[in-house]
Amino acid sequence: MEASDPSDSLITPSLRAFLHDVIDYAGLFPPADLSLHRAFQSHAEYRREEEAWMLSRFVLPVGRLPDLKAHRPLLKEGTRYDLSVLGTGGSTADTFLQAFERDLQAIEDFGDGLAEQAQVDVMEVPLPDALVGGSQAEGIEFLESITRTLVATGTAKLDLFFEVPLRNDTVPNLSALCAAAAEHNSQQAVPARTTVGLKMRCGGAEPTDVPEVEDVAALIVACRDAGVPFKATAGLHHPVRHYDDGLDTEMHGFLNVFAAAVLAAEHDLDPPEVQAILVEKNADNFRFLKDAFAWRDLTVSLDAIQYAREHLALSFGSCSFEEPVDHLRDLEWL
Repeated sequence: MEASDPSDSLITPSLRAFLHDVIDYAGLFPPADLSLHRAFQSHAEYRREEEAWMLSRFVLPVGRLPDLKAHRPLLKEGTRYDLSVLGTGGSTADTFLQAFERDLQAIEDFGDGLAEQAQVDVMEVPLPDALVGGSQAEGIEFLESITRTLVATGTAKLDLFFEVPLRNDTVPNLSALCAAAAEHNSQQAVPARTTVGLKMRCGGAEPTDVPEVEDVAALIVACRDAGVPFKATAGLHHPVRHYDDGLDTEMHGFLNVFAAAVLAAEHDLDPPEVQAILVEKNADNFRFLKDAFAWRDLTVSLDAIQYAREHLALSFGSCSFEEPVDHLRDLEWL
């Protein structure tokens, strides 16, 4: 991936605000399936590219932390790497908490001697099945157990993003989940300052892995209403919604998802209005102006973009950094 001439850059302030730190690099995962050495080497190389401002954390399973530590020479002196780990999880609250303690120990062991070079500050993990359809009270009780575990282990700040399946039987419970997360976040204090958010999967190896537009909109609105952040992953290599011949289905665009969140936050959009942004296929209807972002007749200021990106729509995981960048270039936005 060749760096373009900065003098020819088409990057507007609104585009930079919109896409800053937006991609969590997950080269270990399908379809890239790179070795740990090659994936982390690629991450380090991307950090030297002109588009490095779009790159956020390196993603790896918590169980691979010892392997990364064994590759310590990859951690360049004088450079700080932020990591997001995929937690072990569990089907019940009890099995989850048992695995969570082991995961925290693995994070602590990894950090010994590496605090200046690498830091795990985010964990992404599936919500226990028993809690996906649970009540707000059950969610709050579970998160209180999480907090007690963090305090007991003396864990430094670790933000948690619980992946929830977007299905007809789970989407109606998103508001309760978000309310529990918001209650937890509002009561957090040092030493266990942990922000809890949700994570959604936007694609996969099968057409059925792509969630319905209505369900993606429901998660965005639920998080917006509760003031809870979200992350996304899978199936978001393209900026704009499109038809994928390989999967024989419509795919979400990362620009659509983040535009829907940013505009929903600014204009208090209802679910059908959010859905309209998610299904937009005409890239020309997205406009990155000098001091604002616009979709059709809706605009949002630079400050509002930055606020929504910091507090609502945080990032998306991708096994490729080059593909999203190349597609943005094809659209002449980079």
